[in-house]
Amino acid sequence: MPEHMYERVADVLRERIVSGDLAPGDRLPSQEALSEQFDVSRIVAREALDLLESEGLIDRVQRLGAFVRRYQPLIRRSEQHYRTNPGAPFAEEALAAERIPRYGHNTYPDRASADIAHRLEIPVGADVMRTDYTSYANDEPMMLTHSYEPLEITKGTVIERPEEGVMMTAGLVDRFTAIDMRPTRVVERLRSRMPRPSETEALNLRKGTPVVIIVRTTYSNETPVETADILLDAHRFELEYVLRVDPLQ
Repeated sequence: MPEHMYERVADVLRERIVSGDLAPGDRLPSQEALSEQFDVSRIVAREALDLLESEGLIDRVQRLGAFVRRYQPLIRRSEQHYRTNPGAPFAEEALAAERIPRYGHNTYPDRASADIAHRLEIPVGADVMRTDYTSYANDEPMMLTHSYEPLEITKGTVIERPEEGVMMTAGLVDRFTAIDMRPTRVVERLRSRMPRPSETEALNLRKGTPVVIIVRTTYSNETPVETADILLDAHRFELEYVLRVDPLQ
């Protein structure tokens, strides 16, 4: 049983949203209307809307009111990202959702932090090539990727700078195959948290939206050749994993 009146108001509105009585894009009653409907103060009505916004159920638009949040996610299919000649998986995901994809990137030499060094099994402070990507759909930032490759493996090769040269359009598997370090497995670990201020700004996140972080490490046999932090707006993505079941012997 809710302890506070604003929670009771929020419960009623939440049930209307979850049941579909209030559909995505529908406008909620104003604070004044909620005050009258539930016989509560405007402060209580505002706190109820604050709670729903923090849960990611509604959006507030200045001078227009509160609206049920639309949920139109991109589906990230992990398998597609690690194929030979994968094309552009994010672009395919965006186009499948009828959105126009693009991305920006910045590549520069860096030093491995303790975390990156642990993942790549190299000394702390070792040279890595870092590439930061921002992926957009309909000019909305959707995903941030920070990728690290050990320069002791890539320095002087055709893949030293991931977005330059003859391999610039190749995927991860094909790039490392070109230097005889073909990836044999990829490990993805997922976690979620609330975003940091810089991430909120970079992804233009709405209030109450968590992020999903995919921590990826790519191996050629037992040698780590790349690791990345992939940061997703949790409201804009669904993650699909296909897990194979061993056949009966």
